[in-house]
Amino acid sequence: MVNKEINNTKNSEMSDSADHTVEAEPLKGRQEEKGGPDGRGCAGKMGVAKLSGWRTAAFLLSMFICLSVVFAFSFILPCPVRPQYLPTWNLTVPAAVTYNFLAFADANNDKVLDVFLIYKSSEGLKNHTCIGEGLSSPCLFLLAVDGTDGELLWERPLAAEFDWAECEVGGVKGKGGNCVVAHADKLTAIDIHAALGEILWQVPRSQVANGNLPVISLPDLNNDKTNDMAVLSYPTTDTPSVAELVFFSGKSGDKIGTEVDVGLAPGQMKSHLQFSTASEAQYVLLHTDRGLYAVSLGRLAANAGSGLDSNLKRDKSWEQRADNQGLITLYDSVSLHSVLKVRGGYSSSSPSLLLQTDSTVMLFDTHKLSVTWTTNASSLISTPSFGHFNKDGVPDIVLEEDQGNNTKRVVIVDGQNGNVLWQVFMPFRLNNPQPASVLTLNYFSVFMLWGETHTHTNDTSLEVEERSSYLLHPFHSDVLLERRNPAQNIITFKALLLERGRHACYLILTGEDGALNEGAALDGTEPVVLTKRKIKGDVSQSSVVGVGGAGRLDGDASGQAETVKEAFYRLRFSDQSQ
Repeated sequence: MVNKEINNTKNSEMSDSADHTVEAEPLKGRQEEKGGPDGRGCAGKMGVAKLSGWRTAAFLLSMFICLSVVFAFSFILPCPVRPQYLPTWNLTVPAAVTYNFLAFADANNDKVLDVFLIYKSSEGLKNHTCIGEGLSSPCLFLLAVDGTDGELLWERPLAAEFDWAECEVGGVKGKGGNCVVAHADKLTAIDIHAALGEILWQVPRSQVANGNLPVISLPDLNNDKTNDMAVLSYPTTDTPSVAELVFFSGKSGDKIGTEVDVGLAPGQMKSHLQFSTASEAQYVLLHTDRGLYAVSLGRLAANAGSGLDSNLKRDKSWEQRADNQGLITLYDSVSLHSVLKVRGGYSSSSPSLLLQTDSTVMLFDTHKLSVTWTTNASSLISTPSFGHFNKDGVPDIVLEEDQGNNTKRVVIVDGQNGNVLWQVFMPFRLNNPQPASVLTLNYFSVFMLWGETHTHTNDTSLEVEERSSYLLHPFHSDVLLERRNPAQNIITFKALLLERGRHACYLILTGEDGALNEGAALDGTEPVVLTKRKIKGDVSQSSVVGVGGAGRLDGDASGQAETVKEAFYRLRFSDQSQ
């Protein structure tokens, strides 16, 4: 009995030991259970070892292939090199006249905007002559200039005389638009992104003999995979007339449908604008001698031909105001002088309109269809421009008023409420360029102004007038950076970014105005010069001028030069719309 109990106890302990082994090392227990005299346990272990070896080899092989591909392509495909631009460059065209036209687009696909201008001469800069091209001399040349260094990319001879031009219209969606030039008796579309500026099509101008800017940009209306366009035709004289819209194929230049009367009672048309509401509905704004009106592009396209309005939206709040002919009254006043579009700013997509009358400037809310604010403004000497003086996201307005005695008042008005944010009084002459601005990454703009500087020469005590350009930093608004600018006979002036997020510069086109030289000989004319300057490049060449509390250029700027210039050097620029 005792032996039997002892044996049972041993068997129980052995069973418990086996159970603990299985619980503590379950995998080991299973392997031991499968092991035995037939040797299957060892074979299983060998199989796992072989599988692990294959996995390791596959991993190392894939790593080797990946590294080989990376190293191979790093030598075969070098890293892209960003174009190295010159801070300043000049392009000179001898014995020529030019026009108030500058356009910008990336013509050579280097991600830097290039510059387009039109001049009239007997020969071009690329050994083209008017006679050699079968054109009467002098003729026109559309010129493409490399934005990085001012080198000539291509030129396209065209028949004179020049009327107007607009770029980035029509063209295949996503590939950039074309330039459309109204000249002589032709309407010519030029592919500015082609290597030689190829002519895409030419059509007679007879159907839009009184065509005016801006050209209306349209989506593909006739399903030829090319964006289309329209031209509004009306005389700019005081003679009452009918305004007609003509649709054109962006691919062939053929007229689409029939010309359409925009629906105005006969009166004097002053100007027009293409306008897109916050809901992306497309309208044409009609500024007449009786006020401001609008008409839906969708309605006009439908009247021109069936099915042409399928891609054009309409705004319900606007259409509720339309009469039976589809005409929408926005502002009814005979004193309306000009209408400008105001972009919504970097914090909003809702556009507005700036209306100018005899004595006021008003902001018109295109969502509520009412005037937001009004400020007094008389004797404006330039077209209002826009920028961000404060950081509320709403574009502010720069106005220039004639104060008499060759003095102007430059005032920046708050776009939110019409209050005066800043002002300065300075001498001027009538052909000074209008103000401009460039937005920074800090959500305010740097402003560029033009005026006259009165200095005393070293030899005499006579006062000499010189042109100066001024830079204004909103955080240092009690001073201006002044640079004596030798440019004379400025035809047009633009400030912009030539490269995404950088390359802030301004361009000046100088020479004789071709609009005043129509049909005249070009012998003895001054050269046409296109100049590009980096905005920050002017800082080191500028002096600091104080702006007093009353806006006079007599403030105390002592001790501020280094601080203000350093603030300009630290700026980084933004290409967002303002």
